[in-house]
Amino acid sequence: MSDIPTDFILDDKAPGTGAVLRRSVLVVDDDADFAESLVGLLQMEGYEASLARNAEAAEAVLRERRIAVALIDLRLDLGSGVDLIRSLHQSAPDLVTVMITAYASIETAIEAMKAGAYDYLSKPFYTEDLLATLDRCFERIRLVEERRRAEDRLRQLQRMEAIGQLTSGLAHDFNNVLSVLVGNLHWMRERLGDEPALHEMVDDALDAARAGSEMTERLLAFGRQSTSETKPTDLGEALPAFARVLGRTLGDAVTIDLEVAPGTDPIEIDRSQLESSLLNLALNARDAMPEGGGLRFEAANLVIGPEDSRVASGLRPGPYVLLSVIDSGLGMPAAIQRRALEPFFTTKPPGYGSGLGLTMVDGFVRQAGGRLGLTSAAGEGTRVNLYFPALTARRPAPSSSEGGANM
Repeated sequence: MSDIPTDFILDDKAPGTGAVLRRSVLVVDDDADFAESLVGLLQMEGYEASLARNAEAAEAVLRERRIAVALIDLRLDLGSGVDLIRSLHQSAPDLVTVMITAYASIETAIEAMKAGAYDYLSKPFYTEDLLATLDRCFERIRLVEERRRAEDRLRQLQRMEAIGQLTSGLAHDFNNVLSVLVGNLHWMRERLGDEPALHEMVDDALDAARAGSEMTERLLAFGRQSTSETKPTDLGEALPAFARVLGRTLGDAVTIDLEVAPGTDPIEIDRSQLESSLLNLALNARDAMPEGGGLRFEAANLVIGPEDSRVASGLRPGPYVLLSVIDSGLGMPAAIQRRALEPFFTTKPPGYGSGLGLTMVDGFVRQAGGRLGLTSAAGEGTRVNLYFPALTARRPAPSSSEGGANM
């Protein structure tokens, strides 16, 4: 596993977790010479600049592509720039508009602001004034987007908290039911006498009750948002047993392959949560392979040096164990990949997925001190990388020739 493909760390503090803010500007002006000159200037300054000569053309451009800022002339041949700003503010409320006018006055500014303009420029203006105005516009867009994301995260946390409380209550009540069942089953087994078939049935029922008890413990751990029992875990010992059970769960249409590199270090985790996380990933992989396919688990040691790009995503330099889950399924386009860890986000039909699976896996890996990485492409399968801190003496950081693999 020396050749680790680039993956995408999904971290709300890392660049790339949301939609990329394009520096796109639309110039709406019926003065051909001025408008074309302004578009050329903006393009030289690195903006994606488009041109519209009237309101109808401006609305057509906005229907075709996403524009961040519109520079709109006050007087247009076929209408008023103020009317256009008012119309665009209703149809595209996220669009930031700037009025351009050669007839600057307090009344003009007030009229433009009331219509929804964020700022205005008076002709003629210097390039520095134009660029400073655009900087203010894009800073406003950034702040609004940050606030929106913060509000979204708050709502998601509130929903997660409510679900955690509900889950804990249901698990507690179900545990009480299981306690009665287990007690009665033990009583029955002691009084069955020499009835092998009945003993086997009671033992099967007890095994099912114990499995149910383990499930409620995991639900309670989810409700508490904490690990229940962590201990050093050898993946070379844990994964083969899990893979055998998983094979019966996924069915014959999915082939399972496992490779744990010799000498892979142990990791400090809750083994039941590891199995639950891998089961979530395996079920997602199965759903992504409707005609069947291959599912591969790989584990190996990895040393991350200070210069490694993965450090920027929250991983500290040092020794790790990289556990990868790789499928040959449909894969994910970039837009879906960017949202893959959002709580409640799912591409499955209603009733077939909660959108919490990957979120819970990510939370588990973070609790262990690691990070989750993801790489995928439509039609090319998906690879989920789980980075766990290794329980070993710190190995020396790799040289530049050894540590060139990126996330």
